Amino acid sequence: MNVDMALTYLDFVVDRHRVWERRQAGGVGPWSPDPILQRNKFTNVYRVLDYGSQFLLRELLNEPGITAGDALGRAFLYRMSNEPLTWQHTRAMWGHYPRATDFDRAMGDTWADYRDAGNRVFSGAYTIMPLPGVGGFDKAREVVNMAATSFHPDSPTCVTPAFLAAGSMAERFAVLRGIPNVGDFIAMQVLTDFGYSRFGMDQDENAFVVPGPGARKGAKEIWPEKKAAWVIAWCREQVLQLPDCPSVAGRPPSMMDIQNTLCEFSKYARFMRKPEPARVFKPQHPGTPTPPVLPEHWLLPKQWLTS
Repeated sequence: MNVDMALTYLDFVVDRHRVWERRQAGGVGPWSPDPILQRNKFTNVYRVLDYGSQFLLRELLNEPGITAGDALGRAFLYRMSNEPLTWQHTRAMWGHYPRATDFDRAMGDTWADYRDAGNRVFSGAYTIMPLPGVGGFDKAREVVNMAATSFHPDSPTCVTPAFLAAGSMAERFAVLRGIPNVGDFIAMQVLTDFGYSRFGMDQDENAFVVPGPGARKGAKEIWPEKKAAWVIAWCREQVLQLPDCPSVAGRPPSMMDIQNTLCEFSKYARFMRKPEPARVFKPQHPGTPTPPVLPEHWLLPKQWLTS
C-alpha cells in the first residue's frame, strides 16, 4: 500500500465534499485551499449530486405515471446521450419526455434532425460507443434503435422483464451487460441510476459494484497489489471512520460513490505529478446551486444509514 497516497485520497474526499457544501451555502470561490481543487473540475463525492444525475432524477426517473420499464429505458438512453438539452428538445417537440413505448424511428428522426440543425445530441464520457463508424452509420438514430431493441415492451429482445425479475444487483447487471455493445461501465451506470428511482429502492449500492476504468487507475495509486473492488471496499471503511466523513441526508458515501471518488482521484494524482498552468476553475453552472433532489427512499429509515 502507498500510505502517502492513501492519506492524500482521504483528504481529497473530505475536501471535495466541502467544496460542494460551500457552494450550496452560497460561498464565493475558491471553495478549497487546495490548488488542484481550485484549478480543475472533479465530480462530486456523491454521484447523485452531479448535474447529469440530478437532471435524470428530477426530470426522468420519478415522473408520475411512468412504469419501471420507462425508468429503466430512460436511464439507459439518457446515459447513452448524457445531454439534458437533447431531452428537453424532445419534450418541447413532443409535449412530454419519451417513454419506453416512444423509443422508435420517429424519436431517432427527432434526434437526427436536432443534430442536423447544428445542435449537440451527445456529450461526455458516457457516449463513447463501440459501434462501427462506417458509411451509413447514424449515431443519433442508432442509439435510439439500441434503446428500442432493448427496452420497448413490444421488442422481442426487450430486457426489462428479465431485469425486473432478477434477484440481485449482480443479476440485473448481467442482464444489462448482455445487451449488444454495452460494456461494464454503462451497465453499472444504468443499474445505479435505476436504484435512484422509486422502482429501484430494493437496490443497495453497498452490495455490488463493478469498478470502471478510472476507478481501477485510482485504486492502483493507493494499493497496486490489490484488485480494484477490494480497494473500493477498503477505502469506504477508511472514509466511514473519518471524524469529518462526508454525509448527505445522514447517508455516508456508498461503494458506488467511493468507486467514483477513485476515478476522480486518478485525475488528482495525475495533476500532482504534472501540475497544470495556474488558472481558476469556472463552474459550468455558476451561481448558488439549486438544492439537490435525493431519491425518495434515501429519506426513509434504513439500516444503511449506520452501516
